[in-house]
Amino acid sequence: MHCVVGGAHAFILRISSFFGLAPLRFESRCNGFTVSISNAMCIYSYILVTTLVISTIFGLVAEINVGIERSVRMSSRMSQVVSTCDVLVVVVTAGAGVYGAPKRMRNMLKFMESIASVDHSIGAYYSRATERKLCGILLAILIFFSILLADDFCFYTLQASKFEREWNVVINYIGFYLLWYVAMILELQFAFTALSIRARFQAVNDVLAMTAKIVSAPVRKVNDPSMLNILAIRVATSEPRRCANVSLLVDKLHERDHAVIIRNTVTGNPRLVVPPCEAIRRLACLHGALCDVVQDLDQSYGLPLILILISTLLHLIVTPYFLIMEIIVSTNRIHFLVLQFLWCATHMLRMFVVVEPCHYTIVEGKRTEDLVSRLMRTAPSNGSLPSRLEVFSRQLMLQSIAYSPMGMCTLDRPLVASVLGAVTTYLVILIQFQRYDT
Repeated sequence: MHCVVGGAHAFILRISSFFGLAPLRFESRCNGFTVSISNAMCIYSYILVTTLVISTIFGLVAEINVGIERSVRMSSRMSQVVSTCDVLVVVVTAGAGVYGAPKRMRNMLKFMESIASVDHSIGAYYSRATERKLCGILLAILIFFSILLADDFCFYTLQASKFEREWNVVINYIGFYLLWYVAMILELQFAFTALSIRARFQAVNDVLAMTAKIVSAPVRKVNDPSMLNILAIRVATSEPRRCANVSLLVDKLHERDHAVIIRNTVTGNPRLVVPPCEAIRRLACLHGALCDVVQDLDQSYGLPLILILISTLLHLIVTPYFLIMEIIVSTNRIHFLVLQFLWCATHMLRMFVVVEPCHYTIVEGKRTEDLVSRLMRTAPSNGSLPSRLEVFSRQLMLQSIAYSPMGMCTLDRPLVASVLGAVTTYLVILIQFQRYDT
């Protein structure tokens, strides 16, 4: 499989490729880049992450052997344990992300066909201005994270200069800071893909609301079809017998199920080009295809997502722990306090980057249920429309929209409350142990 990508999607894949999270080959085209799995990039990814992991583990062991008297990050027995967990969780997360990248990219190339099918059926269009905004947001996040990592690295290097160990600290921790980049890019990659799927659910719901308006079903608000800039793609297979236009079709669906449902008029206003009954049937097929995409994405990112959640939980415990202990000791290191506060905010941002796209996707799923329910209550009882709505409603009951990595939890806002509760509990325990340690 290969596909054509452009704009913000090509930007995030380029960055992911550099850090080993997207082993793809990029071939420039007039409308973007043709991407496909590259064996050479797979080898590069494995060598890169293996080198960084080995460097980080050796650096961690060397720092522990220095002792708490001369270590800049492990000044007590408790901080040794906490810092070790901090480093190892980043190593495991980055390793799982890179070693599983080839399989995830193959799955991505497959489910892009379903996404492209939705775009084709609902007449999606894209805005260059929105593409630039998406690229700007991604670039701003990466610049902020780069500055934070550089500041943190320089701070501990300067602290080590008191013991004439600055070069030792640089060698011991350079791999750790680079692995931090890998973990952060992995989170952005998942969030970007999840937001793209959410945008397609929203587009399907907008067309469903338009259909409800035609059959005189009351809806709260009918939105104009939005610009689907996230994952602005055209998909093509490597088979020469299929052309680029045919490649927008989904093999799993019958050809009539991915035909155009809406089209803009001369005045620019969208309108249905099929009867409401046929529109409901086609929208149900597209909705089912998107639900399959959610399941595929959930399975592809299952282990990395669990490790990201564990990493976020541990860092939300470790970082406030160091911040509180610095306040208790009162060594007047204002730079350190500000640095730890920024890390706390960054870890909270990391958790929202993963959870919020999933939450908004679940909200769109509930909106679909609400629209179908209103249609069932108000649609005419004659004709085939009631039976189509009945089939759609049963499909919604059997295919729920949710991200549940490895079946261990559901990525939604209640998870944030659970994590914050766990952080509070473990912080109290750590501080109590620190009292006995001193």
